[in-house]
Amino acid sequence: MEHVGEEDPFEKDCMSGFGMLALFQCQVEYHFSTEDMSLEEAELFIQDVLNHLPDETINEICKKACDWKNLKMSSDSADYPSGLAEACGREILAFMSVGEVDLYRNPYDRNDNTFGATLGGGTEWDSENGMEIVIRGNKVLEVREYLGYGKFAIWNETDGNE
Repeated sequence: MEHVGEEDPFEKDCMSGFGMLALFQCQVEYHFSTEDMSLEEAELFIQDVLNHLPDETINEICKKACDWKNLKMSSDSADYPSGLAEACGREILAFMSVGEVDLYRNPYDRNDNTFGATLGGGTEWDSENGMEIVIRGNKVLEVREYLGYGKFAIWNETDGNE
């Protein structure tokens, strides 16, 4: 990451920095809490997991995005860009954008080394609500309109050591 620093002088544990997101071939702003992970852990997760997603994970993101797109397009009559209706598989990525990625550690199990992320951005089929891709490790949990639940979209209380 580049230009890493505190987001707010009053919240010293909130850090952000800029870096590449391979899936969308763009620069994004990464956010994380130093209470949840170190800079080194954040950079390793970005480098080793987010920027090296296996084909199955990318295909799952695309499938969930296409399902959402098809549902949205069938329920309204908005003007959509040319080619969107026919887009399937990885073609759908051209109609999506990501600008921010929030990184998280399991709040219920501090020893869990599988990090999670929400990739926030927008889509050509739902410009009103924004988009988030919710990932734990390299498993896709959701591709949907932006809800902003953060780490609570990734884990629930049953994901901790009981």
